[in-house]
Amino acid sequence: MLPSQRALMAFEAVSRLGSIGAASRELHVTQAAVSQQLKSLEEFLDCTLFIRNQRGVTLTQAAQQYLPVVSGSLHHLKLQTQILFGKQQSDVLRIKANTSIGHNWLIPKLGDFTQRFPFIKLDLSLVDWPSRDACKDADVEITNGFIANDDIQSERLCQEQWVMVCSPTFKRKHYAELANKDISHLPAIQVKGYEESWMQWLCYLNIPPVEPNIKLEINNSLHALEAAKQAIGLLLVRSFVAAKALASGELVLALNGSMPSDSSHYIITPHKRSAKINFFCDWLHQQDIQGVTADTFSNEELVGH
Repeated sequence: MLPSQRALMAFEAVSRLGSIGAASRELHVTQAAVSQQLKSLEEFLDCTLFIRNQRGVTLTQAAQQYLPVVSGSLHHLKLQTQILFGKQQSDVLRIKANTSIGHNWLIPKLGDFTQRFPFIKLDLSLVDWPSRDACKDADVEITNGFIANDDIQSERLCQEQWVMVCSPTFKRKHYAELANKDISHLPAIQVKGYEESWMQWLCYLNIPPVEPNIKLEINNSLHALEAAKQAIGLLLVRSFVAAKALASGELVLALNGSMPSDSSHYIITPHKRSAKINFFCDWLHQQDIQGVTADTFSNEELVGH
C-alpha cells in the first residue's frame, strides 16, 4: 500500500515552505488538517519526519531523503495529467553545456532521457565558455570548472584525465619518434584556455619536457579533435571529451599514459531544484560518465607500420 495523496501533498508543501501555516494557506485547508495529514503519514511510515518548534518545522534526515522522491512523483503525476488531458504540452528544461562535452557525450545520450521523460522538453544551448552568472538563463549547466556562490550548487560529473591523442595516420607516419618519445619537432594543436600545460603532462609522465611545436591554435576541443582527426598534429585533451573518438578508432593515444586533471566538468544548478532538474541530474549520474578509463591510457600499444 501507499500513503494517501493528501498526506504526501501536505508533506511536500510543509517541507518546501518550512511551516504548517504556509502549507495550509497553499493547500486551502486548515492547519489542523495539515497536522493530521503529517501525523497519519508518520504513523504509516513508522518514522518521524519533522521536528516541530516555535519557528516552524525542521526536516529529519529521513524526511530529507524522502522529499525528492515525493516531490518528483507529484510533479510527474501533475505533468502527465496535464499532457494527457490537453492542458499543457510539456515542461521545458533549459540546459547549457560546454560545446565539446555537449556534442561528443551529452547529445548522443539524450534520446534515452527523452524516452524516459517524455513530459520534459529540452532547450539545449552549447557554449565555449562558462557563464559569468551561472543558472541565470538556464536550469542546468554542464561546465568545465567549479563555480561557487550562495545561489547555486556544483557537483563534479567525473574525474577526468589529460591524454595525448592523434590520428592513426599521424601515428603511423611518426611511429619512430613516438616510440622513442622524441616529440620536440612534431606538429601540435593547442586549445585556447587550458590551464594544465603540455610541459606539466610530460613531466608528470617522466618524459623529457619540450615545448610543443604548435601549428594550430583553436578555441575549443571539439574543433581541435576534428583537426587531430585530419592528422594536423598531436593534441593534449581531456579524456571525457576524447572518449568517443578514441572508442571509435578515429583517434588513438599518441603516447601511453595520462595525468589527472586539476579541474573537471561540473553540473551546476540552483540550490532549490525543481522536480525536472532532479530528474535530469539523477539521469546524468546514471550515465557512463568516465568514458575511457585510466587503465586504457596505460595499456594501448603503439600502432605499427
